[in-house]
Amino acid sequence: MIRYRLLFICCLLISVLGALGLWRLEIDTDVIRSLPSGDRVISDGLAVFEHHPVHDQIAVDIAVKREDPDALVAAGSFLEKKMRESGLFSRVGTGAVSELIPELALSAARHLPLLFSRQELEEEVKPLITTEYISLHMGKVYQDLGTMAGIGQAAFIGIDPLGLKDLILARMAPLAPSLNSRFYRGSLLSADGLHLLVTAKPLASGTDTGSARAISELISAAGREIDDRLSSPGQQILLTPVGGYRAALDNEKIIRHDVQLALVLATAGIGLLLLFAFSRPLIGLLSLVPAFAGVAAALFVYSLFHPSISIMVLGFGGGIISITVDHGIAYLLFLDRAHRTSGKDASTEVRAVGIMAVITSIGAFLILGFSGFPIFTELGQFTALGIFFSFIFVHSVFPKIFPVMVQSRGRSLPLRGLVNRLYGCGWRGAILAAAVGFVLLLFARPQFLVSLSSMNTVSQQTLAADALFTRVWGNISERIFMLNFADSVDEIQQNNDLIMAKIEQDIKKNILTSGFVPSMIFPGKERGSQNLSAWRDFWAEGGRRQQVVAALQAAGLQYGFTADAFADFMSLLDPSFTPASPSIPSRYYSLLGISENEKEPGLLQFITVQPGEKYDGDSFLNRYGKNNRIFDADFFTERLADILFSTFVTMFKIIVVSVSLLLFFFYFNLPLTLLTLLPPFFAYICTLGTLNIIGHPLDIPALMLSIIVFGMGVDYSIFCVRAHQRYREINHSSYIQVRVAVFMAGGSTLVGFGVLSVAEHSLLRSIGLTSFLGIGYSLLGTFLLLPPLLEYYFSNDNRKTGTVAKSDIARIRHRFKTVEAYPKMFARFKLQFDPMFDDLPGMLALKKDIRTIVDIGCGYGVPACWCLEQYSEAELFAVDPDPERVRLASLVVGDRGTVTAGWAPDFPSVPKPADLVLLLDMLHYLDDETVTALLEKSFTFLVDGGLLVTRFVIEPDGSPSWSWRLEDWRVRSSCGYPRYRSSKRMAELLENSGFHISLNEVSPANGELVWMVGLAVKGEGDVE
Repeated sequence: MIRYRLLFICCLLISVLGALGLWRLEIDTDVIRSLPSGDRVISDGLAVFEHHPVHDQIAVDIAVKREDPDALVAAGSFLEKKMRESGLFSRVGTGAVSELIPELALSAARHLPLLFSRQELEEEVKPLITTEYISLHMGKVYQDLGTMAGIGQAAFIGIDPLGLKDLILARMAPLAPSLNSRFYRGSLLSADGLHLLVTAKPLASGTDTGSARAISELISAAGREIDDRLSSPGQQILLTPVGGYRAALDNEKIIRHDVQLALVLATAGIGLLLLFAFSRPLIGLLSLVPAFAGVAAALFVYSLFHPSISIMVLGFGGGIISITVDHGIAYLLFLDRAHRTSGKDASTEVRAVGIMAVITSIGAFLILGFSGFPIFTELGQFTALGIFFSFIFVHSVFPKIFPVMVQSRGRSLPLRGLVNRLYGCGWRGAILAAAVGFVLLLFARPQFLVSLSSMNTVSQQTLAADALFTRVWGNISERIFMLNFADSVDEIQQNNDLIMAKIEQDIKKNILTSGFVPSMIFPGKERGSQNLSAWRDFWAEGGRRQQVVAALQAAGLQYGFTADAFADFMSLLDPSFTPASPSIPSRYYSLLGISENEKEPGLLQFITVQPGEKYDGDSFLNRYGKNNRIFDADFFTERLADILFSTFVTMFKIIVVSVSLLLFFFYFNLPLTLLTLLPPFFAYICTLGTLNIIGHPLDIPALMLSIIVFGMGVDYSIFCVRAHQRYREINHSSYIQVRVAVFMAGGSTLVGFGVLSVAEHSLLRSIGLTSFLGIGYSLLGTFLLLPPLLEYYFSNDNRKTGTVAKSDIARIRHRFKTVEAYPKMFARFKLQFDPMFDDLPGMLALKKDIRTIVDIGCGYGVPACWCLEQYSEAELFAVDPDPERVRLASLVVGDRGTVTAGWAPDFPSVPKPADLVLLLDMLHYLDDETVTALLEKSFTFLVDGGLLVTRFVIEPDGSPSWSWRLEDWRVRSSCGYPRYRSSKRMAELLENSGFHISLNEVSPANGELVWMVGLAVKGEGDVE
């Protein structure tokens, strides 16, 4: 029976919740933000990524086949015009920068006394002030004045006839995209004259895919128009754009394609698998409903606490569906049987064997929050929510949709036969699996490969564009960037002076090969003062000033310069000349790597240096990192690899310890804990070995390996161990349902991750491959390793029941050794703290030979087991209303008795008169009428001289104990009303039923409990 109306309402609600969640959440395509920010090197790198102009900057390479700088400039001007008109950019082109170079050169010429250190004067200036050099240089200046090269140089002749400013401007070379680039008509050309660079900064973030699409369309349209208007025969003009926007577009396109493909194929694959596992295939397909409900509810709840969700997490959606479908499959398998079933009973069975699997899975995914990777934290939270809500749906909504189910029609199910044969391979299968594990153990060495490029997957066209840009304009990753935050430009200049002093020392030591600091052109007060002092000393030494003045005047007269042509320069050599240290004008900010801090008041500045042969990333960070953020691509990657490895190891330890402790406290049995952990360890070893053999090193997604294997893979072994613990017989019909459910759950998960393993995006593909191997080996270990080991453990344990210990109490505890934790601990505490077992020998003293025992309301069977240990020839017949307690009591009693389900005054079927009837701690559940009927039946079924032993609860005269209050609350919550009887009333009921009261006493250890023993004295006709 299926309530289709409720099913339809649930499906509608699932759709609404999923749509609301997606509507509320912003899809985040920036996977770089998934990097951990707790480490100094990583946080510095992320800060540089965030603030560096190149991060969001777009560069367009305009290329021609043969050198034609004018055509390149015309194409660049046209493209810049189109980009400005589009309104998509905050800044376009380098025109402003090229216009600033002459101004900067003039400023440098006017402040020459402040720009050279003592060493630079000796090494760089001194060779330029010899009489021979001055004569040759002035001749060249004279010749250039008549050519194109001399345009704009006249203004510098008087202030800097020796060209000392060129030494200063040469220091700015590290700022250029390429050391082999040059400016032509205000545009930046490559050294070969075949390429022109146009740069622009978008208004929106580089990861804004809406803006990125508009930019892509704009550049494509401009490229076609340029080709139509400006190309000449044999001279095609090609535009090649690069920048973060292309990666954002490629990632979005690829991931969206992968996500859609994964969801469709995973759902179709799981659906097809379900068709072959159920007698009623359409019923099997409904096991997808809890999975979709879990994902939809997770989306909605996640949206209540987070504004965005990574597209990578959504890409994992196919995997999440395959994870959360497990309990739906198990539930419907318990419903789809050859006899009438109920939704409530199916829920009870599935919950009993699978609750721990849910706890470990949720816990394992939540542990991803300790990885330090934001994307994995998101994934862990989202998946944990999905598993939780799927579980809730199965056990709260499904029993209402499927209240009862009629028996299924017989249908051949080859898949079940395959599962049973695989699970029944025995020791041969276990030995084969162990051999595979041993071989792969030889290769199971974790090898990590960290590449930031693997975080993004881009098209071949984007890769080709990046390669072209790197070849023509240089590789930015070979440089080191320092980011400095300051409140004012004066603070920046002061910091620059300190950095410059260190850089100069490191260049001498070959730690660095080059670097530019704005203090080289705009020194701070202290640096300027030191340089001015060195300048004066340099020119005063040995009459050097007079020699240079004389040489200049002589050369000037020779080439027709007037006598006062170099007066401005000569004034700089005057000892009394004292220029003020210039502050950096705001118009030079962009040229010198300075910009306004957009997120808080103040300025920020980038300084770029080139590493040398003796460069060491750690030492550089210690030396420069106090006041600066450092980004070195190689060191960043190296540190990320270290973090990945340490995180991998830490998460491995955390999850193994956590899962192990959870399992131990769930079982309170060390052998069962170890058996449950065996398949995950087997899977872990085999996965690492296989990845090594196929040449797939562990990358960032491989952090999930521990989670997948120990959080999800352990679920399969939990299901099978719990099924063996619960049903004991490997061919038990419910045990078969569990292992079919496990196989289906594993198969559906393999389908989900198998789809991801062929995804185009590298991150999704790595997640899929790693998870597919981990889950596959977990399933293999569960089906091949566990069955024979579980058979051996449980059968061997049963054989030792009678010989394991000498004391009766120890033997009773051993009977409970392999049952679930709660009844096991219940039995242990009852044996240790309940005075019943000290009192019972006295209660049974009147009857020495007891061979048939009847226990009404036997519970978990602890008193019954005590009796069986006391009387080795006795046989037990017991009854209890709780089916779960009946099952457990049957297990611990074993072949020495029969336990059935029933309510008093029901009596078990006893083949011969009983010697003893036990009514312990249960009469307060029954009214007088039921008690009377039960006592009369007991009298009837007892042999002449048989005993009825009862312990009952009375209402205390004073304040009741906490245990009495707890029992009173429990009875009221379960039965409605407890019925406490006095000793006098109980004696009256017993006597009215034919018993002689042989003992009536309050328990010595508890005044709220009363013992009463009734002796059945009757004639021959009274015994049935």
